[in-house]
Amino acid sequence: MSSISKMYDSFYASAASAPQASNIDYDRRLDTPSMVQEIKTLQAKLNETVDEDEQRALEEDVTGKILWLCWCGICAEVEELLPKVVDYLRREANMGGLFNMSLAIRHITSADPGDDQTHLQRIMHDAGAGTSKHQLLLVARDAEQAKWSSTNRGAVAIENEGTIPSTSSQTPSKPVV
Repeated sequence: MSSISKMYDSFYASAASAPQASNIDYDRRLDTPSMVQEIKTLQAKLNETVDEDEQRALEEDVTGKILWLCWCGICAEVEELLPKVVDYLRREANMGGLFNMSLAIRHITSADPGDDQTHLQRIMHDAGAGTSKHQLLLVARDAEQAKWSSTNRGAVAIENEGTIPSTSSQTPSKPVV
């Protein structure tokens, strides 16, 4: 059920009382200028990045932040305007109009989202939760690098008796001459 449908149900159920607080999931204290600056910073970093994996992660971060910013703006508008619309329809005794709006919204939101929509919702919610795909990628790379560097042991090189990195845990034997 969509957030708008939930709001409709809460207003419709309490037709005689004042509108209740919304249960839409969004950040009511979103600092829009700060978010726009974060998006610009990420975009600049994306423009300088050559690694394809990092580019994809940064693209998801930028897209997620833009979607989250839009979602919060839309939700704030709906949260502000829907009670006024419901109040107007109550005063005009047009509960049928409100019911028809609810049916239309439910019809639109009842379809199962496709893979693309699900992916966009996920990256939007990740941005809302403060999860950065780029930071996760960098942390995973650092962990992988640390794992490999801790398993490398110095192995004796045959030609120059120096050491070379090795992934083997055994000490190499010297050649028999």
